[in-house]
Amino acid sequence: MGKTLLSYFRDFQPDEVAEFYIQDKDPKNANVVNSFYRITDREALKSIMGLEVGKSFYLEHSETEANNNNTGAVESIRQYGRRRNALVYIVRNALWDMAHWKTPKLIKWIQNFNPDVIFFMAGDYRFMYKITLFIQNLLNKPLVVCCVDDYFLYNRNGDSVLGRHQHKSYMKMVRKVMDKAFCILTISDTMGKEYQKLFNKPCFTLHTSAKKRHLDNSKHSNSIAYFGNLGFHRFEQLVEIGKAVKQVEGFGGIDVYSGEKNPKNLVGLTEENGIYFRGEITAKEVCERMDKCMAIIHTESFDKKIQNQIKYSVSTKIADSLLNGPCLIAYGPEGIASIDYLKKFNAAYIISRKEDLEWGLREILTNEQLRTEIVRNARKLGAQNHDINVVSKMVRKCLQLAVDSK
Repeated sequence: MGKTLLSYFRDFQPDEVAEFYIQDKDPKNANVVNSFYRITDREALKSIMGLEVGKSFYLEHSETEANNNNTGAVESIRQYGRRRNALVYIVRNALWDMAHWKTPKLIKWIQNFNPDVIFFMAGDYRFMYKITLFIQNLLNKPLVVCCVDDYFLYNRNGDSVLGRHQHKSYMKMVRKVMDKAFCILTISDTMGKEYQKLFNKPCFTLHTSAKKRHLDNSKHSNSIAYFGNLGFHRFEQLVEIGKAVKQVEGFGGIDVYSGEKNPKNLVGLTEENGIYFRGEITAKEVCERMDKCMAIIHTESFDKKIQNQIKYSVSTKIADSLLNGPCLIAYGPEGIASIDYLKKFNAAYIISRKEDLEWGLREILTNEQLRTEIVRNARKLGAQNHDINVVSKMVRKCLQLAVDSK
């Protein structure tokens, strides 16, 4: 969430923002935030044994670098925790329930900063809501909750007794925090509508943001590319697209740029299937490659279970594509927030059925006028909803509304 938070608070002064966090890294970006307080999982464990924990940071130079303090063993544990199964949730939440994190040092740091409003990036661990509730009760200041993924309506471990028990406990704490919230910021209108019904709180859409760049978008290229991760079975759709593109005269397949390392997600990504896997590239290189493309791809799975998991999310890559990219081709089922959003504003060429894939690709790849029209709509939508300056102003406006409500 680091890049997302940087985009939200980029126009704030460093002394206007303070951050509480739990990652085992030293802070950076003093040009956005200069006051930090950190308690890590490792320290939470130490606190149970009576050791003093927690550390405040005050940065004065924007060039300060972040240091990752994870040893090999700690990093291995962290990677295991990323599996997000029910047992991992229960154990980590129990650790923080037993930890002595409510230290005088933390309370002093909170009270010294004395914020006008509390901004909480919602996650899927109960203990973070418990910490948020503690801070809100301590200060009695308005609370704004931001949700960029759905952890409430979808339970990834809902097919097990332990998973259902864990989610019930989690939602009990979530509701306590939401009861205190002034409003909820959501990543899509679809999510906002559902959360407004679920929590009976006003919801405002805070779209993913990107910087406007001046790209040429070569009209004479026949290159098609996909940028991003291959999770949620996106690799399966890319194989289907690659095979279909090969059937269009003048096109040999698609370039896939991704840092994906999981062998399961690389199955079928072969030249035979019309896929040229290029590996991971830098953000600067993404811009350079995108500028040379005729079209870029966004795809979502047709698998019903995965659809439930990503139903309300909008890929961060979409914002950059709308603002800077060539024609966006979106392949995925209707009923997914990202697909429905692009379709509503005609900001991408939508293919929402597998049987229409080859025909649809043939139409969009051979019709320059149609691609130009779609790009025009995309630029308008990007400027309206996704420009980084627009999103940052929206954050400040919502926070000000919360402050004025007291």
